[in-house]
Amino acid sequence: MRLVVIGDIHMQADKLWSMLIEAGLSDEGHRPTGALVHDDVRLVLLGDLVHAKSRDRYAEIINVRRYDEYNPRHLERAEKAQSAFLRDVKGFQDRVPDGKMTILMGNHDFNAVHPEQGPLRTDDVSHLEWKVGYGNDMEPELRDWILSWPAEVVIEELHLAHVGPLPEHNTYDNGFYLENRRRWIYEEKDFLDSTPYRLGIYGHTPVRGGVNIASQGRAILLDTNGYQDEYSFLDIDIKEKRYRLRMRGLFFDEVVPRNDT
Repeated sequence: MRLVVIGDIHMQADKLWSMLIEAGLSDEGHRPTGALVHDDVRLVLLGDLVHAKSRDRYAEIINVRRYDEYNPRHLERAEKAQSAFLRDVKGFQDRVPDGKMTILMGNHDFNAVHPEQGPLRTDDVSHLEWKVGYGNDMEPELRDWILSWPAEVVIEELHLAHVGPLPEHNTYDNGFYLENRRRWIYEEKDFLDSTPYRLGIYGHTPVRGGVNIASQGRAILLDTNGYQDEYSFLDIDIKEKRYRLRMRGLFFDEVVPRNDT
């Protein structure tokens, strides 16, 4: 089996399609290839498809100089752009045989389809899309589709989820934010020791350089698609209970100014 895993997208549509094309799973028309449809291949997206991660990114999406989430016209355009992206992804998944493509529920996705939950923030931007008193209602078809996304999936003893290996890590109630449940990655503890999983693969925690390791080497953190042109995905070959893991992408992209004085 070949398993392709893509971390948090946060409304970076071009990156998603570029990665799927590079992985050989999508054609230029955003249709699944024969490899994904017919071969022993599975695709997992680790969640957080919605909510751009910066004010500049929102401005780029709706083609304005500066995005103002409290401007009703800006907010409506942001909702429409994200809905169009979600429809594209849903259309892609609908063409893939059942069980071969899984999208996991991220905390931003959960927040988007639960209007009663307060808006999330990223730095100085409040994510007001589809929130009561600010945005519009999400299309029922898209909302029902997102609500169908699982919190986790297990493939050949690999555990994949948005945040971490324990159920509470992927439960997005108010305590999730009050307790900062991503803290597990900093603890000197193997969180997979009492589980049936051999390795864990998670998103949610932004990293640069391709990948970070937690849980004493047994958890791979893959939220690497949020910084400028950087992107990465994990390509795993599974054979006889052995895993060959390869990172693919542009892992680090930085301009360092010269000091000529």
